[in-house]
Amino acid sequence: MIKKEFRLKKKYQFNYTYHAGETVGERHLLICFAKSKNKVIKIGLSVTKKVGNAVTRNRVKRLLRASISPVLSKLKKDYNLIIIARPTITSIGLNEISEELMVCLKKAGLFNENI
Repeated sequence: MIKKEFRLKKKYQFNYTYHAGETVGERHLLICFAKSKNKVIKIGLSVTKKVGNAVTRNRVKRLLRASISPVLSKLKKDYNLIIIARPTITSIGLNEISEELMVCLKKAGLFNENI
């Protein structure tokens, strides 16, 4: 579970990240990220109706939360981050999602070098 202080909650936070940010993608995931004035990283999840019904979308969100939680402390702190699930994500499991997420985060350069 992602703690409350690490979540993007407001529409303006999502809009800022989408419009001012950069995007990095893989086959099943996209990551949109933007520098922010916050001292902590803020993470939002976006799983659209194209992914599936409510049960499927909630499962995908649970898997995304489970894959981001272990690496949360290793990420740079002053960024807003939106993880966007593509419709093909339903065909893969937790290990594959975690691997793709790591690849996207490395491409984006969001890992903290000091750790």
